Amino acid sequence: MQEDIKIIPLPEEIISNELLNEVYKTGTINFYDFATSRYAADENGLGKTKTAASHLVKEKLAKYTDEEHTLLSISNYGRYWILQGGYLAFLKGNHEPKEHTQDMHHSKEELLEARLKLTHFRLIAFWLTLILSILGFFFSLINFYLIISVKK
Repeated sequence: MQEDIKIIPLPEEIISNELLNEVYKTGTINFYDFATSRYAADENGLGKTKTAASHLVKEKLAKYTDEEHTLLSISNYGRYWILQGGYLAFLKGNHEPKEHTQDMHHSKEELLEARLKLTHFRLIAFWLTLILSILGFFFSLINFYLIISVKK
């Protein structure tokens, strides 16, 4: 029998979870105010909150809304994870940023070449249809002239 191992989250993870929940409730939050109101007794509370905020932005769960990087707002991805259980549920999912490989770069180059080739064919088709339309217009003018000249 294997027992479930409970992982005790680190304080930074708890701060990240509380910060994400607070941002979800209020919409936009100044995380410095959040840190001073919640963690005034902890001497490293402000630093941990700053680290938690930058980590949430790095994971794309939240985003900064000002140039000074003090106001934090939730992203759609963050709303999704709040509904799934919060930041701790996000951590249980073992989400790691995707690393770009040579195969991905090569496939992007192939897609770019295909797009360029299709764009080239579209341009050729555009000019051909324009030329055919102009020729059809001139033929209809010649036909109209011949009809009028025969009736005279």
